[in-house]
Amino acid sequence: MTPVAQRGAAILRRLPNNGAMAEIGVLLAKLSEHVLSKSGASMVLVDSWAPASEQPDHYKATNDDHSKHDKRRADAHKREAMSRVARFGKRVKVLAAPSVEAAEKVDDGSLDLVFIDADHSYEGVKADIAAWLPKVKEGGWVGGHDYRNPDPRFRFGVDRAVDEWATASGAVIETDLNFTWFARV
Repeated sequence: MTPVAQRGAAILRRLPNNGAMAEIGVLLAKLSEHVLSKSGASMVLVDSWAPASEQPDHYKATNDDHSKHDKRRADAHKREAMSRVARFGKRVKVLAAPSVEAAEKVDDGSLDLVFIDADHSYEGVKADIAAWLPKVKEGGWVGGHDYRNPDPRFRFGVDRAVDEWATASGAVIETDLNFTWFARV
């Protein structure tokens, strides 16, 4: 099973078949395409597709490759993502904006699941959890990628932000395939 299929399977175990979810950090929309093709879900796809010159310093400091793309590459990723999900029509809403800004355009309590896989810095993950948590319905899920990932580009920021949030809120973190994490809200 590919890493995308592993993350998709972890999401699909928690997402109602015709549920609504947001993917924060889409890049090429491979995960979005997988989830949409295996379910009747609707998705909000959030990515800034911003070049390195527009990425926050705390994200660039992680050395995540995606924080260092030039404009040409970032634009190519956005085009590929749009092409990949075009066939799903009205089941897809794309918000090409920074995550916290995009969250303001989504109604509170409207999503069954939010999956965070964007800015892997501590500051980025912490801000994404805070911005997107209110969007999740009671009994829904918040989760993401790269939790307990041994790769140092992801390990410290993601783990610290998720663990701090879980401790403060009393949330119980479940781990799943390919370094995914989830918690009921």
